[in-house]
Amino acid sequence: MEKKTNTLLILALIVGLAFHGSAIFFTLESTYDALIHLFFADHYANSWFDPWEYRWYTGFTVQSYPPLVHQLIGILSYIGGLKFGMYAVALIAIVLFITGAYRYTLLMTGSRRIAGYGAVMAVFSSTFVETLHIFGQLPSVSALSILLHAMTEIYLWIKTGKTRYFITSATMLAVTVTSHHVTPLFGMVFFIAPLMGMAVMDAAREKVNSYKALTFKVFWGTTLQHFWRIAKFGGTAIFLLVFCIFPYWYNSKRNPITQVAIPHGSRDNFLEVTSSGLVFFIIPWGVFLFILPYFFYRYFSKRYVFFGLSFALLTILGTGGTTPIPLMMLGETAFNILTLDRFTLWATIMALPIFAEFAYRMVEGDLKVLIQSKFGGVYHRVLGGLIAGGMLFMVLFTMTLGYFRPSQPAKIKMLPIVNFLGADSHDSWRYLPLGFGDQMAWLSAQSGAMTVDGNYHSARRLPELTTRAIERIENSKFRGVEGIGSLQQFLTVPEKYNLKYIFSNDKFYDPILYYCGWQRLQQLENGIMVWEKLNVAPIPQIMPKQDVPTIMKIMWGVIPLTTVLIAIFVNIQMIWVRLLKSRKTPVHSFMKLELPYNRFPPKLLTFSHWWALLILICLGYGMYIFYVKNVAQLSPTNVVESYYDALDFKEFSTAHSYIDPEDHIDIAQYMLEVSVTDGILSSYAKLDSLGIEIYDETENSAKAKVATRWITPLENVFNNDYHELVKRKNKWYIKSVKVDNDIPPDQLFTANGTTYYNHGRRKITTQETYHEDVLKQPVLEILSAKLVKYKGQYSVIGELQNVDNTPADVVIKATLYNDNDKELANYNAKHQIKHKLMPKETTTFKINFEGIAWSSTKDTLPPTFDPDQFTPVSFEEQPTKFNLQSAGNTANTDLYKHVALQDLKYTDQGFEGVLFNSGVQEVTIPQLIISYYDENSELLWVDHKFITEGVRIQRKQFFNYKPLALDSLEVISSSLENCFVNGLPNKAIADKIFPDRKLIHGKQQSQPFNGKGYDYVKFEINSYIGNPK
Repeated sequence: MEKKTNTLLILALIVGLAFHGSAIFFTLESTYDALIHLFFADHYANSWFDPWEYRWYTGFTVQSYPPLVHQLIGILSYIGGLKFGMYAVALIAIVLFITGAYRYTLLMTGSRRIAGYGAVMAVFSSTFVETLHIFGQLPSVSALSILLHAMTEIYLWIKTGKTRYFITSATMLAVTVTSHHVTPLFGMVFFIAPLMGMAVMDAAREKVNSYKALTFKVFWGTTLQHFWRIAKFGGTAIFLLVFCIFPYWYNSKRNPITQVAIPHGSRDNFLEVTSSGLVFFIIPWGVFLFILPYFFYRYFSKRYVFFGLSFALLTILGTGGTTPIPLMMLGETAFNILTLDRFTLWATIMALPIFAEFAYRMVEGDLKVLIQSKFGGVYHRVLGGLIAGGMLFMVLFTMTLGYFRPSQPAKIKMLPIVNFLGADSHDSWRYLPLGFGDQMAWLSAQSGAMTVDGNYHSARRLPELTTRAIERIENSKFRGVEGIGSLQQFLTVPEKYNLKYIFSNDKFYDPILYYCGWQRLQQLENGIMVWEKLNVAPIPQIMPKQDVPTIMKIMWGVIPLTTVLIAIFVNIQMIWVRLLKSRKTPVHSFMKLELPYNRFPPKLLTFSHWWALLILICLGYGMYIFYVKNVAQLSPTNVVESYYDALDFKEFSTAHSYIDPEDHIDIAQYMLEVSVTDGILSSYAKLDSLGIEIYDETENSAKAKVATRWITPLENVFNNDYHELVKRKNKWYIKSVKVDNDIPPDQLFTANGTTYYNHGRRKITTQETYHEDVLKQPVLEILSAKLVKYKGQYSVIGELQNVDNTPADVVIKATLYNDNDKELANYNAKHQIKHKLMPKETTTFKINFEGIAWSSTKDTLPPTFDPDQFTPVSFEEQPTKFNLQSAGNTANTDLYKHVALQDLKYTDQGFEGVLFNSGVQEVTIPQLIISYYDENSELLWVDHKFITEGVRIQRKQFFNYKPLALDSLEVISSSLENCFVNGLPNKAIADKIFPDRKLIHGKQQSQPFNGKGYDYVKFEINSYIGNPK
């Protein structure tokens, strides 16, 4: 009989390419991983045989990830660019996945008709949609697709022993290995091993009359007969896994992953973290959840029993932290390294053939007959429509998930940033993007400039990153104390990694940048703000590099593409024959194992109905709980939660809808009141926790005490607010709170002052800056410096003055030594200093010696975000002396000094006072720097406080500060001997500039106060302006 083309397969390919092929142009670039692979591809396109990549993490090796997909994109980029290569590889992967699912289903069922169903089901598989369009895991999809193709060849080798099948299977497996290391590694356990067991089972079945007669003795005997085939292929598979990517294993041994485990949603308890349950369980399984009984029924039949064990294992491992079983099975190390969603992916792919079989029986087989006989034809059509509708709904829901809940920031136009880096030698320093998401990889792919950050955490070696559970510094605000802690270390000591420029796409980071001594440089035309740090040396011409033997470079550059060429050469004849039907092909033995499908078990149908009902009840209950907890005005607690959520996400019109309508505050008035409030709380805070206590509740009224914890880049803010609630027309509302109307005396206000501008290079040239264009460094003088110990923490404190006639940007670094002059630690001043000083202005400073948090494996990670968390250096020896290096650079920005201190008084609550803004700029975040002195007016300690509310123009802001108790403070050393300014000894400057300095002038600015361990205090003011005008 003439072999006909499978129309369902052709239909699946057409629909798959039309659907996925068009969708990837809208989804792929906004996925988690696609742009990372694009960056790797750019490396190969520019440096094929050199595995060292300088652009991320101060250098890493690309031999930390199998290269085939990246190299294919790199080669195709010569035709139409990197994105062309990425989309071309994605289209190839789509075709391979659909045809792979077809061949896998054909192998498992022996029916070309069911295999056609399998190809169609693969197109609309929600797990495939998620993996490609949400995660962008091109290597995983490619490797899995090739593995599905190889399974038929492996089966035929085990079954027949023909060398041809051994060669074809080995060549396909080699391609799989060079595409993705994890897929063949676990694929040997979960796919290939059960496949070998099924092949032996089929061979044993041929020796007896029925499966009932197939005893363990017969199976064991058949296994022994096929042992050498199994051993030969198993040995070959292990050899290929090691040899094809040997440089990867060599690098893994040489540079083992020793970093702190990064949290991943697939390890969460899905019942507690429902968002993780949705993404990593509900979406991948989709409609399959309702048909799980059929999957287990079929997979635990005698022929498929090994697949049944594998399927059950994958299903359990895919539940993440919902049950303790995955942790017990994998062990803590593997559990914290692996992303467990890959097990769910494999389980759902393994279920595809059985689902195709179910669909066939439902549409045109015995299940259709059984349902129609028991429940009628209408019920059958409705049930079929529900299943098909459920699949389509899951596909559409998954495809649009990124639209309704974006996982990436809005698309950034990279050209202005690339042009900036390429101009004026800006790429001679490293940069850091903030708020870019995975688009930072696309920026790196377009520029040769280097960044301290990166987007492939398995390869990084910087201790500031490996000791904290963060993926990238650019999204550090989402990783709590680990993220902000890492970011602060890079911002405070940028010269360590030659970090000079920051591209900020998120104003959340602006305050921490300012208070770490960075300054705005310019805003690019794409809206990205460029921040700059002065006094940072450029990257050295000679950079460290971890080299590998030449043979490793050759293997890495040659073997992957060679495996593809060999696989195409070996399999091209059969591909050609299958496509054109040019000659008859032998009917494989597994084609004879097609079941008649003439009697669907009635009990299974009944049980499946009860199971589906249970799933529906669980889903319904979950939706009900979601409704009760999220309907905004159903209860007093709900309306308060909704109100604060709206404020947190700046949805002010929504927040206004929860205000009591009888307060007669229209939306225009409410929005106006919101717009005039500024400060760290209203502009830079994210709500971390919300505690609601309802009291005095009646049927139509209640009162609420709301305890909030707000996270900011600088500190935690705790607030206690009280609200009155009323119920009107079955809806709860919040009574409005009166706004403090501080009205300034003058409508029109004028101010004058000295402004500064630095031309930089006056002549347009590519040469280095001319000597006459280099400004003299402002002269600074360190007035006092001490090494103190307070509450187990060592700090260097002191006073510094700009004694020059130009404003100065100040950088100060302290180094601690022991008695033998051995360096113990060094760090820069962070928040407790005024980084910008006007001529003759002074500032007190404090330098804390921050260590790398949780560098000990015994340290416990804090469960929540705490920007106040500080990790002091662990000293093995006692520091006894210190060195101070201070440098000044001419400053012309952030010189606003018009905030004054008024009405300072001491009460039982601490110091109370008023800040008054007498200038013409709105101060977003005022900072108080408080210094403590002894009876001789000698500096003892420096503290700081950020005021949560901004200070508007010609208005005042109240503050409260509770003084410290310093009776346990210990002064270890007080000396100006090892203090240097701009590389020169401080004493020489002091003798030359102010030989007759009258110290009494500075002491007169302090306030007498009889505190614990001190006698005077002094308040200084530092101001951050969020929107300078």
